[in-house]
Amino acid sequence: MWVLALGGVFLVTTQACILCQLSARDLSGRLAHVCSQVEAKWKDCGASWNFPAFALDEVSMNRVIEKTHRVLRVMEIKGSFSSLPLYQLWLQKIKLPQYTREALCAPACRSHDLREARILLLSVLIAALLLGILSLVVESNYFKPKEDL
Repeated sequence: MWVLALGGVFLVTTQACILCQLSARDLSGRLAHVCSQVEAKWKDCGASWNFPAFALDEVSMNRVIEKTHRVLRVMEIKGSFSSLPLYQLWLQKIKLPQYTREALCAPACRSHDLREARILLLSVLIAALLLGILSLVVESNYFKPKEDL
């Protein structure tokens, strides 16, 4: 628990350019270009893409990068960047915290994984109980006292 608290303090104090991770998509350059076009409506466009450093694993990081690439691609094709602030807000308030929870949370604390673990444990318990009953029946028949003596 103290490791999570220490990690949380460290994460709060750092900033990260999550979208700079994949240079093949050039997201940081594309975002700078888009921000220059929407500067009149959204003054802090460039600064708003530096999120507090979230604890993202590589799969989650790639999801965010690919999603952002697709959103930017659609906006570039349409030539309309008015929904960029909404996407940035959704990413910062919903998706990144969700991915962080998934990365920091052990599988047992996720509700669906806990349900699956309970079902598996119950199945093993029932199988052991049935094997115990079967063993009792077989042994009671095998060790039946002989009345012929």
